[in-house]
Amino acid sequence: MRVLISTLAFFAIATGVFASPDKKEVKLRIQSQIGNLDETTVYFDYGVITDFKAQEDMQKNFSTTLPGVPVIYSLSSDNYKLMRNGYSLLTQTEIVPLGVDVDSDGVYNISAPFIDKFDATTVLRLEDAYHHVFTDLRTNFYEAAMLANEPVEGRFFLHVSYPISFVPAASGCDNNDGSIWVETDNTIEWTLCQLYDMNNVQRGTYSNINGGFDFTGLEEGDYYMVFVHGNYTTTKQFHISTNAITAIINVSKVNAYAGEELNFFSITQNVSGFEWDFGDGTQIIGIANPSLAYYTPGTFDVTLKCTNNYGCMKYATTEVEIEQISSIGNVATNEPSVFLNAKTLTVNLNEATNNGAILRVFNLLGQPVASEKITASVTSVELNNTTSGYYLVSIQNNGKTTTKRIFVER
Repeated sequence: MRVLISTLAFFAIATGVFASPDKKEVKLRIQSQIGNLDETTVYFDYGVITDFKAQEDMQKNFSTTLPGVPVIYSLSSDNYKLMRNGYSLLTQTEIVPLGVDVDSDGVYNISAPFIDKFDATTVLRLEDAYHHVFTDLRTNFYEAAMLANEPVEGRFFLHVSYPISFVPAASGCDNNDGSIWVETDNTIEWTLCQLYDMNNVQRGTYSNINGGFDFTGLEEGDYYMVFVHGNYTTTKQFHISTNAITAIINVSKVNAYAGEELNFFSITQNVSGFEWDFGDGTQIIGIANPSLAYYTPGTFDVTLKCTNNYGCMKYATTEVEIEQISSIGNVATNEPSVFLNAKTLTVNLNEATNNGAILRVFNLLGQPVASEKITASVTSVELNNTTSGYYLVSIQNNGKTTTKRIFVER
């Protein structure tokens, strides 16, 4: 039996146009000692069935006109002899039966010269069932002695493992208990798996493994694993994230005058809750970057309590020094002025207004308690419904926002 490879335009177009980006393909080759060769292709793609289907597969055509050429083909699940054979995506180990026929006694090489788009952790092995031998086709070819009258099927099988999966788990509040779960095809025994961090420090190792295992006690960072299977070595990179909080405070000025507005900035990671204590009895909750002014001189410890949805908490602190205003020249003349008489709040813009100017008052939880459109340089609003305590006055005019703090008495 000899082979005549027929290239049908329809099949070439169909397999090219409808192939998904996740398609994997291996081309198996058999070659005689004098160089004659034949090939068959096995591929894996979305929605492909193992039975023969003309739109997915291609039958092998045989002829007696090519003496001396060995033959290799794969078998569909319904026993069609194929030069192109499709399987669905690799979610389990696939074993593809092969047919091999030669017309003269000799030694023949079976190899996989083209392996396209397979994950690096997928192992492709050729099984010689007669001799109970497996050959890793990524790193080697198989040399087989064959007779002209041997059976053409039942000896050779292609084993394709599904790729290793990796499931990282974030480290917790102390950033020391991250982990990664590794699930391997249990038909493959990896002789070695080693975990390294990005400083190339070995963090763990396993030997002679299959199935699932994990590495624990990891902090946030980038890692890579080295897998060894016989003569084949490959690496995989991954990242461990963290739920731990990092937090520092920046202040626009750490030395300021009483009444001078300061801007506070939280430089944080993994934070969803903010609670500020400014050391003078003022507390602001729920605002990441507040602004306020101190009205009495002194040294104040500013504390920021940060929390997140994972139960983590961290404090950041800084210190500001406030001096008494020594002269009128210390205050910018174009800054808005805020005056509170009983519960009447008066704002003097000290500059012209625009059409979008607005005055808002918030409590320290960020809830609005009053709002007034500003139409003149001096505007007043009544705070009759407010309780005793500190409030924030936000003045928006000419593209900038100024925030002042006031204290409302009963």
